[in-house]
Amino acid sequence: MNDSSRYIIATGVLIGAILFGWMVLFPGQTAAQETGPNLLTNGDFEQGGGGAWPFQDNIMEVQVAPGWHAFWLDNRPAYATPAAYCSANEPNCSWARPEFRDTKAYEFAYRVHGGNYAQKYFTFNQQHEAGLYQKVDGITPDSRLRFQIYLQTWSCAPDTGGAWNDCPTTPNSNDPAPMHTKVGIDPTGQTNPWAATVVWSQEVATHDVWTAFWVEATAQAESVTVFTYSRVDWTNTYPRVNNDVYLDDASLVTVGDVVPTAAPPPPTSAVPPTPRSTATPHPNGAVIHTVVSGDTLLGIAFQYGIELDVLRRLNAGSLGPNDMLSIGQEVVISGEPISPPTPTLAPTEEQPVTEPTVAPGATEVTVEPGAVGGGASLCVLAYNDRNVDMLYQAAGEELLPNVTLSVVGTGGLAGTYTTDGLGEPYCFQNLQPGNYVVQQQVPAGYVASGPEKWGVLLGAGQSYALQLGYTRGENSAAGTADSTPEGATSESLGEEEEEPATSLLMTIIRVSGILALLLVIVVGALFIVSRRRA
Repeated sequence: MNDSSRYIIATGVLIGAILFGWMVLFPGQTAAQETGPNLLTNGDFEQGGGGAWPFQDNIMEVQVAPGWHAFWLDNRPAYATPAAYCSANEPNCSWARPEFRDTKAYEFAYRVHGGNYAQKYFTFNQQHEAGLYQKVDGITPDSRLRFQIYLQTWSCAPDTGGAWNDCPTTPNSNDPAPMHTKVGIDPTGQTNPWAATVVWSQEVATHDVWTAFWVEATAQAESVTVFTYSRVDWTNTYPRVNNDVYLDDASLVTVGDVVPTAAPPPPTSAVPPTPRSTATPHPNGAVIHTVVSGDTLLGIAFQYGIELDVLRRLNAGSLGPNDMLSIGQEVVISGEPISPPTPTLAPTEEQPVTEPTVAPGATEVTVEPGAVGGGASLCVLAYNDRNVDMLYQAAGEELLPNVTLSVVGTGGLAGTYTTDGLGEPYCFQNLQPGNYVVQQQVPAGYVASGPEKWGVLLGAGQSYALQLGYTRGENSAAGTADSTPEGATSESLGEEEEEPATSLLMTIIRVSGILALLLVIVVGALFIVSRRRA
């Protein structure tokens, strides 16, 4: 063997050692790629980001993310309520096709759920009925599928005391109109959102809060189609200048055999408008309004001619975040307030809970039969999001203690839990079906790697897993009772803070990798020098 061959072999050994050292020192760089079997194309809406998305059907106002298609109704349906200023001879007054565009995190971070881009569509001073769809081929018939996507809406009535096109509560909604947002799956693979074969989720209001919408169905063909849907509904005939829908982070995954949740029927032109509910006397003398689909607290105040603050005072404790209402809820119009229901607190140590099992990387939680007593459950865990990708990798990202999570529904607080970093996921059980907001109190020195509030939609008997990531930051997103003392910094506390066992193990592994890398380099160099001397 000549010196040239020996040199090539030694160089190969050194390169291999360097690559091995890189994998040991930076394990998160490979773990981040393990995102799960998402069957959708461009589910995160990042493909083509930074460039011009294609124009669907050569329509310059319809710019849709690659892999997705837009749909809409050109003409106002009979069940839509026109604005008060519309006349009978204007069939499409206050109705329009939405404009479809991208939205960028560096411009409006609160309108992007993850990554750098999200899809949006909107109408200005017009109502619409529209959405997105994607047809997915290569599906195994009879497989159980779950479609999930995050939605957020923004609806704004102008301030009568200011300019017509100003939203006084930007970026939050002002006197929002119902948006009738939901998602669906057509297990037969048709692309008609109004087909009777589409299985729809529940409708839920999601103004200003990213909410995870999801629905399950069993494939009946080798193709399925997923849909998002929204319909702006000016039930009080008062126009809204902004009627926006934002979409991000979609997935279609196989979940196995799960009993499907009953879904409301798909929209159809034969559906009549929802009748307005009227006030009725309550046994205690109060006059109440029973909430129906499309109701908002501001709309009820407008309907009965009373101040919004009066409604809030009369119904204190029974309203959800941002004046959230649920269908069938009783809203006091006048008289004695209705006592709010006693919150369903999370189980304590005296109330043992059947522990769920979570497959690695899965979002579906399997709960033993009877464990939730026929109600819904929400299972949570907090973790150190080391690579800030909002994806939990159990191999390299340890559970995080001292995160306080509060679950708030339309009936008020449903439970509070503080993580211990050992026994998670923890499940809030026996929850009523509906929309919930998860609020976070983060330990000192950490910030949430995702939204500060999470919206979750729960159906009857369903279980949902929420994995919340946190990373080191200069200031915590929300302080706890033992947060950073006045005058102290997160950096000074971080140096003295005891690292969890997993973090210590990772440090030992990395130091060992450095030593091994140096040793191999030295041995390789000595080998080359000795051969040349020989």
